Amino acid sequence: MHHWEVGSSIDVGWPDFGMPEMSYEIVEIEKLGRVLRARVTDGNKQGGFLVIQDCPEVVLEQLAESASARTGFKVIVSNLRCSIDGVIFRSFDYEWYPTPEFAERPSLLARTLAELYDDLRN
Repeated sequence: MHHWEVGSSIDVGWPDFGMPEMSYEIVEIEKLGRVLRARVTDGNKQGGFLVIQDCPEVVLEQLAESASARTGFKVIVSNLRCSIDGVIFRSFDYEWYPTPEFAERPSLLARTLAELYDDLRN
């Protein structure tokens, strides 16, 4: 994946809503093989995404089920597609709030998906 890092920009859009890509600043990022998780800001609000590069959709669904079982919280593959620097993805969704109780979920899920995907590929 690209040379993304905290402080650099990334272009994100939602083609299913007719929203073209716009630049966001990366405030947190994890790159684990083909798994990319990031929190981004437009200067006012923050958002995030967790995607896997070059992964067939049927495998995304299998990974979400396996990740739900392993982490103990529900993980789904969003029907809403996002585009990141011109590439279309379906991201993983899960319950998350900016509270201490949920603080570890994003990273735990990214690591879990990376491990599961590596296991599948091997």
